[in-house]
Amino acid sequence: MANDKGKSESGPVFTAQTTKPEGGNIAVQEVVLKNVPTPLFVLFSYGGGGAPDFLKAAEFKKERLEFKYPDAEVRIIKGFEHPPQFKAEWTKLYNELTNPETANKYALWQVHYFGHGGEEYLTFREDNKIYFDENDNMERLPWHPNEGIFVLHSCRGAAYEDTKNKEKIKNQICLAKTISESQKTRCLGQVTYASFTRVELPSYCGSDICYDVDQFDGSYTEISKKEVYNSINEQIKYKSNSLKNWVDNFRHKPSVLWGYADLGIWSGHRIKDLKEKYENFVKENNLDLPRLYPIYEEIEKLGNNSQILPCRVFNHGELEDRIVEVDVFNQNDLEYC
Repeated sequence: MANDKGKSESGPVFTAQTTKPEGGNIAVQEVVLKNVPTPLFVLFSYGGGGAPDFLKAAEFKKERLEFKYPDAEVRIIKGFEHPPQFKAEWTKLYNELTNPETANKYALWQVHYFGHGGEEYLTFREDNKIYFDENDNMERLPWHPNEGIFVLHSCRGAAYEDTKNKEKIKNQICLAKTISESQKTRCLGQVTYASFTRVELPSYCGSDICYDVDQFDGSYTEISKKEVYNSINEQIKYKSNSLKNWVDNFRHKPSVLWGYADLGIWSGHRIKDLKEKYENFVKENNLDLPRLYPIYEEIEKLGNNSQILPCRVFNHGELEDRIVEVDVFNQNDLEYC
């Protein structure tokens, strides 16, 4: 994007470099770009069961986005518990971004969803669901043509194997693909159950600098905000152990919500149940699909490190390439986690 040179009363001020012929040579000059739409990031945080943890993860994502994109606007929409409430918030956003009086103010870069879901739907109170299909009739938002993406932090939004339907598996039908096609943008979904992993931060962080205080002698070390966020990016590659996560939750440590290659207490038995159902389905129907549950094979491969299980991203319905290797991390995970 263009360089942000600060903010005026009317909003961010952007500059860009351009070239022009000058005496037979090409000269580079900097120009001020006027009326550039502000990048907009919208974070939906489910207000039903698990709401405090979803909101904590959304607030931490907001903090990191604001650090990375200081010229952007980052919003959290929270409190919705039922499909009509979520749809109303979605429509409100659509109206703002398409109204002639406000449409040019923002460029929609990212939408993140923190809540419950499955392989083909988002889940709300009383097990109500939104599939983002024709029946749900969700308006198509005006996504930025290059930066636009819908990021699902919810469970298994790209696990098309879990549909246990031959045609859906072969055609990779899942919530992330449906959204990418209906919204005509990129959509990222988790392949396994999403879980929270807590993050260690310095003892104190101000607007520009952080301080790590020694608990024994009271001495402190200054740490730049850039170093802090680089540390966060390294920490979230691996899920901290369940006991530490549980303790850190009571210590109000910030957290991310993502899919990790984890067969621990919380998700292990459920993943094994999905594995058994998939493999029985393939065997009993003698289908020309992988005999072993592909997601379980990936988790076993990466599970010793409890590292990120690479997400799947669909771009207008087409699945992007991903690498599943020990201690290898895909940019889509590192960028949007």
